[in-house]
Amino acid sequence: MKELLEEMIHVPGVSGFEDEIREFIRSKVEAMGLKTEEDNIGNLICTIGDTGPKVVLIAHMDELGLIVSKLENDGSIRIRKIGGIDDRTLVGRVVEIKTEKGIVNGVIGLKPPHLMTESDDKKKAVSWEDVRVDVGTRSRKETEKLGIRILDPMVFKKDVSYIGRDLICARGIDNRAGCAILLDAIDILRKRKLPVKLVFVWSVQEEIGLKGAKVVGFSMRPDYVFAVDTMTTTDGPMQGDAYERILLGSGPALRMLDHAAIASPKLRKMIEAVAKEKKIPLQYGTGGGATDGAVMQDFGALMMPLGIPMRYTHSPTECASLKDLENLSKLIVAISERIAGKKTR
Repeated sequence: MKELLEEMIHVPGVSGFEDEIREFIRSKVEAMGLKTEEDNIGNLICTIGDTGPKVVLIAHMDELGLIVSKLENDGSIRIRKIGGIDDRTLVGRVVEIKTEKGIVNGVIGLKPPHLMTESDDKKKAVSWEDVRVDVGTRSRKETEKLGIRILDPMVFKKDVSYIGRDLICARGIDNRAGCAILLDAIDILRKRKLPVKLVFVWSVQEEIGLKGAKVVGFSMRPDYVFAVDTMTTTDGPMQGDAYERILLGSGPALRMLDHAAIASPKLRKMIEAVAKEKKIPLQYGTGGGATDGAVMQDFGALMMPLGIPMRYTHSPTECASLKDLENLSKLIVAISERIAGKKTR
């Protein structure tokens, strides 16, 4: 899974512009001999089995990014944020602008300390409204000749690093990690031929309001939903102590409560029994944010977010444990087998 995740991290897929990552995932699924479908909003769906309870396993494939909002007369570019990007992480970054002509590189500069004033510049954080992308041009006309247009999406250039024993660090682990886990699990479950309808969904536009998941919930009305997404840990530097400790490398986390949903106590008991039987470590968490499971719960499903512990959420250095990813894939397989053999509702 390590190589798959690293490969996926480098495939762009800003919310609303998920074409490339969707086609990448589609190619992996269809290489397994499975059929996929794409709904109107852009979710990628693969169904295994046609009898028994309907179980949706969902991971969002979109990522945070930027969009071209204005071309200035000096050739620089104004931006809008797509998703919950911390303004402090914008400056000094390299971006890749996706145009109809291809990728154009740019940089988000910062006023040098030599030009700053003590009373003003050094004391304020740069907001996204003040950010400009420099693509090496000196006029709007030059920038337009590069193929850059209003509404072109851009992603931050990504570097993958490994620290410690098994930690992978990069922008985009949220939620390429979840996508990789579903690919790993579907490859195993397709061979099991379980008496259950397993619907694997790689969803769009999660980062801007769970849009893709809402369409899936409305159209499918599943019995069970398991949202596979990253969950902020509390074991790193400067992470605070307001929430229960979630540790990297200590197993998947059941996200029992967040800003949008309360998970099913029935599913918690079932998952605990499965994890104990398979010797898969579990953690429990409450915290902020939301997952695709929240809006799908509105359509009557038993719902549980399956969290991938991750440090430094929505930063250029998101960190996750490869061991946690492997354990979560095993847990998904075990949960599917349990539902196929025994209903929990």
